[in-house]
Amino acid sequence: MSDQNPSTQKPSVLFVCVHNAGRSQMAAGFLRHLAGDRIEVRSAGSMPADQINPVAVEAMAEVGIDIAAEQPKILTTQAVQDSDVVITMGCGDTCPFYPGKRYEDWTLDDPAGQGIDAVRPIRDEIRARIEALVDELLAPADAQRESRRGLSVLFVCAKNGGKSQMAAALMRQIVGDAGQVHSAGTAPGSALNALSAASVAEVGASMEGERPKPIDPALLRAVDRVVVIGDEAVVERAPGMAGTIETWTIDEPSTRGIEGKERMRLIRDQLAEKVRRLASQLVVPSKA
Repeated sequence: MSDQNPSTQKPSVLFVCVHNAGRSQMAAGFLRHLAGDRIEVRSAGSMPADQINPVAVEAMAEVGIDIAAEQPKILTTQAVQDSDVVITMGCGDTCPFYPGKRYEDWTLDDPAGQGIDAVRPIRDEIRARIEALVDELLAPADAQRESRRGLSVLFVCAKNGGKSQMAAALMRQIVGDAGQVHSAGTAPGSALNALSAASVAEVGASMEGERPKPIDPALLRAVDRVVVIGDEAVVERAPGMAGTIETWTIDEPSTRGIEGKERMRLIRDQLAEKVRRLASQLVVPSKA
């Protein structure tokens, strides 16, 4: 992992006990369950058993985690080298040491030969330690991701085939993944406006993969800004709505006899100017 960008690398944890049949397997199971794919998880044993402890499997199943398919694995130097955090549970000096790794030794009772009543407290202590570990390992990444997230915007017009889709495409072109951009219609049509798609493509933006959509009430409540384009669509505040609603008035070139591609380009350019101003308000600069 040392060759990855530190700002994007995924933390990795190796759990080690003697037999890799009980404590280290429960710890790995909890970490996978609580962190998902945000942390790379390994487990191994200095003297691995033939099979995982069935009582450990039973104890984990009681809390909804299935480790029955896991197999004890031999501890290798490669596993240690590939991990950022190495947590031992009784293997002592048999665990290789490499500079730059974080080592911890968790003093936990061995569930080997114990009944379910004795294993449950061990399981619960492991879970508490894993919850603390997850918070510690993911807090910096979560904070950095939040600092770069930007705010969220929902563009709305009546049919969600033209203006709101154009505004969303232009916004995505500016903010990339630093903001969350959505569009919807109060009375969505059946297809995108081909001239709208072509006009934004001329300036490097894209409506590819989009389609007219109705307003999602949950999304309406969650976004930071709702932008209603034109006077055909009306959006009322929803109970529990966190963001603000504003309306953009767009000069309609067709009232001056301008139609077709030229009309759409003029609409695009008006939207682009408004989108640039909005983007400067929505995107939170990275502190990196």
